[in-house]
Amino acid sequence: MNIFSTYNGMLLLFIVMITCCNIGFNHGCMDEERTALQEITESMGYGRDSYAYSYRSRFFDDCCRWEGVHCSPTNSQVIEIYFYFINKDSEEQWFLDMSLFSKLKQLQALHLVGNNIGGLDNPEAICELANLQRLVLSTNSIEEEVPPCWGNMPSVRTLDLSKNEFRGNLTSILANISKNIEVIDFSHNLFEGFVPFSILANLSNLKHLGLSYNYHLEVETEDPIWHPSFQVQHLLLADCNLNHQSGQGIPRFLSTQYNLQTLDLSSNSLVGNFPTWLLQNVSSVLSLRSNCFVGQFPEHFQSTLSTLDISDNRFDGHLPLHFDLILPQLFEFNASSNQFSGNIPLSVGDSKHLERVDLSNNRLSGPVPVGLTQNSPLWYLNLSNNSLEGEPLAVNCNMPKLHWLLLHNNHFVGEFPACLSNSLSLRLIDVRHNDLLGTISSLSVLMQLGAFLVGGNQISGHLPKELCEMQMLQFLDFSNNRFSGNIPPCLHKSLVWKNKTQANLWVPIDFTTKGISRLYQGIPLTLMTGIDLSVNTLVGAIPQAIGELSELHSLNLSNNHLTGHIPTSFKELNNLESLDLSHNNLTGHIPPEISQMSTLSKFSVAFNNLRGSIPSSTQFSTFSESDFEGNPELCGEPLQRKCSGNEDDDDGRKENPSEKAVEGVFDKPLIFYSFVFISYSLGFWGFIAPLYISTKWRRKYFATIDRWIEHLFYISFSN
Repeated sequence: MNIFSTYNGMLLLFIVMITCCNIGFNHGCMDEERTALQEITESMGYGRDSYAYSYRSRFFDDCCRWEGVHCSPTNSQVIEIYFYFINKDSEEQWFLDMSLFSKLKQLQALHLVGNNIGGLDNPEAICELANLQRLVLSTNSIEEEVPPCWGNMPSVRTLDLSKNEFRGNLTSILANISKNIEVIDFSHNLFEGFVPFSILANLSNLKHLGLSYNYHLEVETEDPIWHPSFQVQHLLLADCNLNHQSGQGIPRFLSTQYNLQTLDLSSNSLVGNFPTWLLQNVSSVLSLRSNCFVGQFPEHFQSTLSTLDISDNRFDGHLPLHFDLILPQLFEFNASSNQFSGNIPLSVGDSKHLERVDLSNNRLSGPVPVGLTQNSPLWYLNLSNNSLEGEPLAVNCNMPKLHWLLLHNNHFVGEFPACLSNSLSLRLIDVRHNDLLGTISSLSVLMQLGAFLVGGNQISGHLPKELCEMQMLQFLDFSNNRFSGNIPPCLHKSLVWKNKTQANLWVPIDFTTKGISRLYQGIPLTLMTGIDLSVNTLVGAIPQAIGELSELHSLNLSNNHLTGHIPTSFKELNNLESLDLSHNNLTGHIPPEISQMSTLSKFSVAFNNLRGSIPSSTQFSTFSESDFEGNPELCGEPLQRKCSGNEDDDDGRKENPSEKAVEGVFDKPLIFYSFVFISYSLGFWGFIAPLYISTKWRRKYFATIDRWIEHLFYISFSN
């Protein structure tokens, strides 16, 4: 037993010594590889405020400990690099020398995603990496032609160049691509050429193919006849001019693909009946958006799809009655911009997993299923532009995850849904152009709300005070209602209207500015802001605090009963493009400071009670006479009324001090009526007194009266 214990002890000591030696002699990555990585990161040209600088400042001597760098556990050589978005904030593009990576001889994976790469020097150099299996350069701005050797490296399994500006003929690249390839993604680039799918027939390992959104590419799957050796799992062929030479039909080879998880055939103008068989061939995500398919939604099938997008086609008829049974796993359903009619099936409300529903731009009628809004996991609901009726949402609706609610252009009645106070994550509410009544008086403060759009209803009461606490508001449209009371002066608390705070909207917004309804999406959506309170019965003065909303681009307060002067603080609205104050009861003069607002391209104060001269400036010279009409005491160009030169006082015209003093005295009622009485008395007694004092005057007066009476009698009897 003692001998055995001694042996175990010696063995343990030996293991400890070996471990210590390994720790002592392993100095991390090789010097040559560390130097290459340092040169790579230094070539980014980052500034001290960038994420790349922060990344570089965390470097250790051992490059195997650097973020995104993985080394082999056996020899500490770099085998994987994952640089994701470390140079995304740089103002200058990164022009990368690919020969630096050729020094990493054992490199197997190179991922340079979202790093603002604008070009590549020596791109062929990485073809020397015999072990490279994954090359991922997606989400950059690379303007290059793809070196031929990238595709035919025997070791490469993944080649992802998506979301760049790569160009060139794609046919030659695919024709010579390695037969070991598993993932090809060239989506969102500038490739061109005619690509027959037959050149891919022998890629037996192909699992993922993405050619979407190459607008000058033409993909043909039907001619010549071919038979695939692969079973693809993800196939992305959106907007690539698919099968335009063979009748624009759905690729027939898809009927032999039994492992399809994702299929995107969007935006190809494909024709034919509703492809029911695809609902069963594809297991997870199916997008047929923006094609020309016709027919009705099938009733008798069952699918495991989690996402189904059939929007912007020509489907008609009713939605399936047992929706929840045929699509039990559905998370996202988009059937917008079709010709579906009838009621929304009650079974849609019984779908337990639905998180995103878009049925907009159809011919649907009837009420919204109660189940759709009770204890619902929905985060996006769009039922706009239909003929739906009843209350917009159930009284006891509960959608705690809801971010986006679009119900505009329907026939909804009743009050504004108070149950939205339970949806504290809301970013957009759009119930415009319905027949809603009542007030908005019990709404919670929705801190994430970016657009609050209720225009074109019959909602009354005061503007909700909760607006002042909704600091992320970007668009506010309460126009064409019956709101009364004052404009809340606390609207200046908004972070988006006041400061350059990034808005949180991504759904396109239709907003009226400069008298034109415009659709804002993408980058213009992030830049635009607006307030529209027009066509209500608001009273009182315009709050001076609105002048603090320096990031506001559009302000419409027209067609109300607002009084007082135009705030001089408006001169601080440095980004304002449209200002409409017409059809109110505003007085005073137009502040000269407003004429210096260089961004202002639409301005109207028509039909108020303004006076004085219109300020002259280059900016104001672009406005028309109709922008100032209806103000009788306003003068100057572009009006036809010329100014006399005495219109520049505080009220718009020069007043004589003595006249002003007289007006002030006679404006007092007691003085006014006393003056009238004295004037009447003087006139009466000035006539009667001479008759009473002088007998001669009295006789002449009565003789004259007698002659007039005789004359009148003579005329009467003569007739």
